[in-house]
Amino acid sequence: MAEKFRKIVAAPEQAAKKLREMLEGTQPAKYVHARRREKVAAGQDDKHAGARDVAAIAGLKTMKWSAWMAAGGAQFMLWMARVMALDNPALRKMEEKYAQMDMHPKNVKDKKTGETKVKNPGAVKKFAQKYPNLSAHLTWYFALATLIGGGYGAVKEGPEIADAVKEWRMDREVAREKENTYAAYLDKMRPLTPLLVADLIAKEGVHLDPNTGMHFPYLDSRGIPTIGFGSTVLKDGTSVTMKTSPITNEEAYELARHHIEDGETYFVMYCYDTALDKVNINTTEEAFGMASIIYNAHAKLIENPSNKNLKERFAHLRNLYDEYGYAMPDSLVRDAFAKYPVQDMRSFGEKWLSGADKRDVADKLGEFVRDGRGLYWRRWLEAGLITGQITPQMLMKCPANGMFEFFKCMGQNNDAFFTGKAGARRVNYDTYEKFRVWLDNPVDEHGNKLVGARWPRVEDFLAPDIVAICNSGDCRLGNEKFIKHTRPQEKIEKETYVLGYDEMYASAIAQYNSEKYDAAASEFEAMLEQYPNNALLHNDLAATYNKLGRYDDAIAHAREIVRRIGDKSQYGAAQYNAGFAYEQKGDLQKALANYKLALANGNRRVQRDITRVSEKLNGKSRTAFNSAIQRVHDKSTAADINFYDFRHDGHMA
Repeated sequence: MAEKFRKIVAAPEQAAKKLREMLEGTQPAKYVHARRREKVAAGQDDKHAGARDVAAIAGLKTMKWSAWMAAGGAQFMLWMARVMALDNPALRKMEEKYAQMDMHPKNVKDKKTGETKVKNPGAVKKFAQKYPNLSAHLTWYFALATLIGGGYGAVKEGPEIADAVKEWRMDREVAREKENTYAAYLDKMRPLTPLLVADLIAKEGVHLDPNTGMHFPYLDSRGIPTIGFGSTVLKDGTSVTMKTSPITNEEAYELARHHIEDGETYFVMYCYDTALDKVNINTTEEAFGMASIIYNAHAKLIENPSNKNLKERFAHLRNLYDEYGYAMPDSLVRDAFAKYPVQDMRSFGEKWLSGADKRDVADKLGEFVRDGRGLYWRRWLEAGLITGQITPQMLMKCPANGMFEFFKCMGQNNDAFFTGKAGARRVNYDTYEKFRVWLDNPVDEHGNKLVGARWPRVEDFLAPDIVAICNSGDCRLGNEKFIKHTRPQEKIEKETYVLGYDEMYASAIAQYNSEKYDAAASEFEAMLEQYPNNALLHNDLAATYNKLGRYDDAIAHAREIVRRIGDKSQYGAAQYNAGFAYEQKGDLQKALANYKLALANGNRRVQRDITRVSEKLNGKSRTAFNSAIQRVHDKSTAADINFYDFRHDGHMA
């Protein structure tokens, strides 16, 4: 509906724009001189023609200017009508609120009788959820009419239109801070994360305790202790061991997400995509295929892993990433590639980095299958994703660890995946159709169906809401709706961090919530002695120290996260804690720098702090400027003038 209205309202605006552009393109002088040449040719010119030409040109210019102004004014008014009434970000917010409205019956206590009654959603509420777009527009028109009429009280009773505008403004500020940073790129990639986790499950399988349903540690094909969906390292940086405590399915997902988003999978893609003009990852399939390749092999398929430039470039980029986190600026990535240019490309990298046809790029994956039979079907699967032969959603239907079963169904024949000899291998596209058929009725090599508790599908290990939006096609590159819907769940994150010592952590948090900050600090300190690399504990202790007024200690623990541990998912909280401490110490420059980095690293709640400190600094700047001007008038030396300037050349935590 909104799209239809948008087109209707945009039509006259576009017409006014074309008229304005047409008027800009006319040239009165050329028109008049052309008419005069025609008269001369016809013998009708006279001695006063030049003066009349000047007057005509001036008149035409005046007419053109007036018409141009009128057309521009009309275009502006039509644009205002479209923005205010139809194409407004606040409307999108209201549509989302209406669509996600809670329709469950509620227990409501009657103020007069004290009785508790069940209140069902009313007809208006049901209509709003069923037709969120129409309801948002009606609400917006009502609000505009009320504002015009001066009835501000009625707007207050409306469905939180002011909150929708505030949220839009906050999102706009967040987007502004994220612009031209890794954070913006990460937001574009995040909707693919569930599909990459599904990719891991399809390839690696899972190991569950049949009695508890918990994931327990196991040895992978290389003999390395692993847990969940293929994780060998926990979020606090410690390696998984065979004694690692079992984890829930939600924790396994969070652990995999952490390695994909906060590790180097998306970051390496970001570096190539940002620095090299011919790399443009703009389809879900290519992004998914490249993410699968990089998760498995980093940049080894793109450049020669022994190349000095590759090693030094990514060592430099890792240091920058550890410093900035999600706030990593695009400019520093381009600088790194300029300093350490790509020199020694592999055959696959040569095709991909040059922007070659996707089929040519996919064929080159056949050159990297020498180290094991499993690589044939892995590279073939990635080739299918890059070329669009396999959709990411297809993997949701695959049995866990089902890819190896399909490989066996193909007789473990490598030619079923890549044909030809080394140097001239080609993707076997015929097998993609066989894979699609097999997914509808997966069987083992003996024809036995892969169904039941022993062979759950990949989607059975993902949260139902994630499965629903991925099956609907919302798991696609740059989908903002997905990003807002699946913001990290704090409970799952904390459970993943505090594996094996839930009671200790719960006790410390209880002390903090009871405002017993000395006791909370003591318990957090005791836990950090056992788990010194746990970024969440450092953040919690920093927040506790801020409550106690121990601001230098709070800053020190924030620095531990940013400068030593390097857990990107905790940067936003660490930089907020440091910013708060600096603000209390009176160092507003560092406070603002940390708050802005916290925002770029995903901490949306810090926007009010940025506004508050910015206002303080603006007031301080005006005072300093006025004082400086006064000193100039008093003939003081230029060296005495202290102009206030804010600069940020790196992390501040």
